[in-house]
Amino acid sequence: MQLKPKDTYRIETVENLNVSSMTSLISLYQPIIGHEALVFYLTCCAEGSNQKTLETHQRLCIIMNMDIPTIERARKKCEQFYLIRTFVKTDNDKDTYIYIVNPPLSAQAFMKHDFYSRYLCKLIGQKQYELTCSKVMKQETNKHGYSDVSEQFDKNLLTTWDTENEVQFSKIQPNFNFSDQHNQRNNFNYEELFATTSSIVFPIETRTKENLQIIGEYATLYGLSVSKIRILIGRCINNSTNTFDVERFKKICSTQNPDEVTTTKDPYLLPPVAFLQLRQEGAPVASVDRKLLEYLNLDLKLPAEVVNVLIDYVLNINENRLTKRFVEVIATTWVREKVTTKEQAMALTKKTPAFKSQPSKKKDVLPDYYEKMKAKEKEETLNIISEEEEEEIARKLKGLGE
Repeated sequence: MQLKPKDTYRIETVENLNVSSMTSLISLYQPIIGHEALVFYLTCCAEGSNQKTLETHQRLCIIMNMDIPTIERARKKCEQFYLIRTFVKTDNDKDTYIYIVNPPLSAQAFMKHDFYSRYLCKLIGQKQYELTCSKVMKQETNKHGYSDVSEQFDKNLLTTWDTENEVQFSKIQPNFNFSDQHNQRNNFNYEELFATTSSIVFPIETRTKENLQIIGEYATLYGLSVSKIRILIGRCINNSTNTFDVERFKKICSTQNPDEVTTTKDPYLLPPVAFLQLRQEGAPVASVDRKLLEYLNLDLKLPAEVVNVLIDYVLNINENRLTKRFVEVIATTWVREKVTTKEQAMALTKKTPAFKSQPSKKKDVLPDYYEKMKAKEKEETLNIISEEEEEEIARKLKGLGE
C-alpha cells in the first residue's frame, strides 16, 4: 500500500518521553534505525501529544523536510523495532492511518534483549558497543543474599466491586467494536468522531455501545459525514441531564441528504440513500423510499451493498418503480438465502426470473352467471318473430287455404 500526501493520520501516544527514554532512543535505537526514523518517531510523539483533528501526511513532509518515500521508509524502520504500530483504513481513494507510539525499551531492557543488543553490537562494533554500555547502563545494587518480600496484588479486592460500580464503569467506556453482523451495516469513522468532538458536544456518559451503534448505522445508511453527524448529535444532547435523544436523532437523520454522492468507483458501495439519489440523477430521495431503505438496511439487516443491488435490480425489472410489497418479497427471500455480499446478491439476480409487477394484458374476466344470462338472452332473441314476419306467414297460410 503506497503512502500518499493526501492520506490522513492520527497519532496516539502511550506515554510521555523522559530523560531515560531519550537516552535509550539516541544511544541505542538511533544506530539501528537511523536518524530519519528517529526524527519520524520524535515527530510522532510531538504531534500525538495534542492532536485535535486528522492531518494529512503533507504536514509531516513539511515539518520534517522529508518526502513521502523517506517518511514511509522511516515509519517501517520504527515498526520493525516496535516503536510504532500502524493501522490503516481505505476509504475510496484516500487512506487513513492511525499511528500508535510505543515507548522505547529502557537501556537495561534493551541491553538484555537477545536480538536488539546483538544487532547493535554488529552495527557499531565491539569497542563502541562496550563504550555505549558504560554510558547508559546504571550500576545495579547487589542483591545477593536478599529475598524478595514485596507485597503482591490482592485479587480478593475485586470481590468488593459491586454491580453498581460495574454499571457506572461500563457507561464511560467508549466501545465501538461491534460484531461482524453489525459491521456489515456500519462503515462509520468513530476514530475521527472521537478525535474531533469534545465531551461538551458529546458527553462521555452518552457514548454507550447502543448509542454509538445507532449513530454509525444511520450515518452509513444516509451517507452522512462525521462533521454533519457531530452537528446532529449536538442537537440531540440534553446537557442538563447528559442524555442523548435517540428517536430525535433518527428522525433528523431521515431528513438529511447525503453529503457526497459520487465518492467511489463502485456505486454499489455507496450509502443506500446516496445510491438511490445517484440512480435518480441527483434528485432527492422521497421520504417513503427512505423508509423502505431503512427497513431493508436496519430492520432486515441487509448490508448496504446488498440493498443497493436489490434496489438496482427492482428498478431495472419494474419500470423504475419501487413498489414496497414487490421489494419486500425479494428482500425477505434474500434474507432467508443469507445474502451478505454484493457478489451473492448479483448472482441471485441472474438466477431469478425477471418477473414484473405490471398490469396484466389479459381481458377482464366476467362472472359465469353474467355469461349465462347473456347467452340466454341471445337465445331468446333468436326465438322472437317480428310483426312483419308474422303477417307474412299469415298471408301465406291464407293463400294455401283458398
